Amino acid sequence: MNDRTDGASIVDGRMTVAGGTFIQNPAKLLAFTAEGLIPVAGHDWHDGALHDAGRIEARARPDGARLARIDQPGPAQELTLTIRSFPGESAPLLRLSLPTGAQGDLDDRLAADLFLPQPLFAGLRQDLADGRAGLLSFAATTNLWLREGGPDDEPPVFHLAPEADGRPVQAHGRVQNLSWRAAPSESAGDPAFLAGQPDQSAEAEPPEDPVAEQLRRINWSLRQVLIVLAFLMLIIALK
Repeated sequence: MNDRTDGASIVDGRMTVAGGTFIQNPAKLLAFTAEGLIPVAGHDWHDGALHDAGRIEARARPDGARLARIDQPGPAQELTLTIRSFPGESAPLLRLSLPTGAQGDLDDRLAADLFLPQPLFAGLRQDLADGRAGLLSFAATTNLWLREGGPDDEPPVFHLAPEADGRPVQAHGRVQNLSWRAAPSESAGDPAFLAGQPDQSAEAEPPEDPVAEQLRRINWSLRQVLIVLAFLMLIIALK
């Protein structure tokens, strides 16, 4: 199979550009971690009907890898992640893209779209509302490119293909695993927060029973009266 992109040729699954040769490896997973998840409500109209267009926005970073574009130096460290839903229950999908006409370096322009089946998206949105989905992790097989013969002891760099006909090329992937959990409390490690908490190491003393306290005072008063009476009887006996 032969194909052409701007400044690159693809022959039998190998892309050759001025900077070297690149291959695709579906067995190598690209992992991401995302934080700062924010639900965004919305609707759109098509086919004469109103549809839910709600989404979740977040910041994502490649986990144990880097992202770059073949014709542009400098790996990307952070992506804009948008999580959307689609009908059905097939495996989640990933799309990486550079918006057409975007300006700035790769870190500012690279975007990721994560498409989840409607039941999974609804579960994530509910857990996000309940505070149980502050951090998201997922890994996908993609059609991104890896430099052929690259060193195995360094974090792998996944490359987007060069532009084709003057337009940025998108990359796609199929998600293999996905998980989320609550974000750690920001105040939990704050010294001021900890100073205001009760000392858990000290054994707590049970509150004193007010009824028992009253009975103790009555018994003490009765003992004082008996002592006085006994003293008076002793004086009378001596007389």
